[in-house]
Amino acid sequence: LNVMFQQMPVGSDNDSMDDESEATMTGGNPSEIDPFDFVYSNIPDNTHILKLAANCEHCKARKFESETDGFCCRNGQIELKQPEPVPELMRLWSSMDADSR
Repeated sequence: LNVMFQQMPVGSDNDSMDDESEATMTGGNPSEIDPFDFVYSNIPDNTHILKLAANCEHCKARKFESETDGFCCRNGQIELKQPEPVPELMRLWSSMDADSR
């Protein structure tokens, strides 16, 4: 335990170790593999846009093309509660204050 907290004298090899650790932390070695290369190598060239489907006439839910009528609210038999908006979020959304921009 004492070894962990032992201080090295000024001008010792500890200074050179800091330089090495900084180089590895900042990505100083260009031959290292970038972890984001895999993520960005598989981006599609085009997009697929779904066909528009009519919203539910009872609860106004947005539906996909293949969803059946009544899937969301059983044709008006189930009434979904609308949550009250959080006042702080509403203030940020509707205000012209500096912190809401």
